[in-house]
Formats: sequence, C-alpha cells, structure tokens
Amino acid sequence: MALRFEPDRVAYDPSEGLLRLFATDEALLVRCAVSKAALAALEDDALGSLDLLIATYRRNRKQLQAIAQRKYQHRECEPGGNVVIRLDDIDVPRLATAAA
Repeated sequence: MALRFEPDRVAYDPSEGLLRLFATDEALLVRCAVSKAALAALEDDALGSLDLLIATYRRNRKQLQAIAQRKYQHRECEPGGNVVIRLDDIDVPRLATAAA
C-alpha cells in the first residue's frame, strides 16, 4: 500500500479549489489532492496565483506526500475514493519545527 507519486503531474481543479496530484499503488491509480487552504497554511503567498500555488506544493512536496500516504494507508478517503489533504491535516507548528 505504498503510493508512488508522479513527480511533476499536478492539475488545478477550480470547481473544487483543489490541486490534484496523481499517484499509483502498483497498477491502481490513486487520486490525491491538496486544498488551497492547506497550501495557504504552509505559505501565505500560495493564494497569489496558480503558479505560486503549484510552487508551494513543490516546496512542501515531501510533507504533503507523507500526509497523503498516511491518509491512504488509514483509508481516510473522501467520497469517490479521493485522498484529500485539508487544512485540518496540516500541523503548521510541527512543520516549522521540522524545517528549523
């Protein structure tokens, strides 16, 4: 049950306000996403433009992929089987401490 993320494949879904990530578990496609609110909690300027949103994801990729992996392993999926990282999943003080 280990996810393998496609490193540069992201797509913004404006209808849901999600940055979509793509991963596989062996041959199974696993749709993952990060909410704009979660990205903004990591970096204030994430909401400035689509490019900044994607740049924020890329700078925080390891932490976000680890969260997605944990949610996937614990089967914390939303309707449709999507693994979505929301604001409640972001522990900003813990991330700040880890970066220091």
